[in-house]
Amino acid sequence: MGSPRVGFQGERGAYSEEATRALFGPGVEAVPCPSFRAVFEAVASGRVDGGAVPVENSLAGSVIENVDLLMEFSLPITGELSLRIRHCLLAPAGVELTDIRRVVSHPQALAQCAGFLRQHGFAAVADADTAGSAKRLAEQKPPHTAAIASRTAAELYGLNVLLEGVADSPNNLTRFVSLSAVPVLSGSRSKTSVMFTLENSPGSLQKVLGVFSERGLNVIRLEPRPLRKPWEYVFCLDLEGSREEPRVGEALDSAAGLCASFRVLGSYRVAD
Repeated sequence: MGSPRVGFQGERGAYSEEATRALFGPGVEAVPCPSFRAVFEAVASGRVDGGAVPVENSLAGSVIENVDLLMEFSLPITGELSLRIRHCLLAPAGVELTDIRRVVSHPQALAQCAGFLRQHGFAAVADADTAGSAKRLAEQKPPHTAAIASRTAAELYGLNVLLEGVADSPNNLTRFVSLSAVPVLSGSRSKTSVMFTLENSPGSLQKVLGVFSERGLNVIRLEPRPLRKPWEYVFCLDLEGSREEPRVGEALDSAAGLCASFRVLGSYRVAD
């Protein structure tokens, strides 16, 4: 059997490609996809064996598109990795920092560097992905323009690194999840992710959360997302532990009985 084919969003040199190799191992065949939806569609159709997508950044918050795609597609989460992101300001040879007027990158990267951009008076221009913005900058060389991407992207596309570490905090981490039945690299901790909806009645959310607290389970993330009906929400919840553990399994069964709908997205290892 050959190496698994795993989809990621962006061009070669994207942070998602780095996360793909960290989750699935260096021998994985990383397959570029033009959008996050394309990653989910490729996994769902079997064109690739798995996918790796970002779901949350420590500075910019949730990657809402992927949270919504997890709701839309019935793909299991099978692993998690927190990848340290070190953004660089890249430019073609001969371009100096004083020449820059506009900076292109993925909206998440621009949000993570918003203070840096304001400080220098740079106009932020959204692009499809970080590595793709670096590739297009190298090919087209528009005047007064730089890109925010990785040092790997600079090396791949022949750009110079004008500045390194331009995010607004050095603690810039992005949480990636794997989507597949392909084994991912093991970790020492387990998490379980669920999505649920509630009847509109007093105390309904408190009752569900009480199921977990009564069993000493730590809920580490709770995020509402709007449904198509006005002012109705689906709740995304992460808790420590695997559903293979009796108290976690019991809690999930009890919580499901209190919800209008309830889906376990996956119980998975968190890479160390």
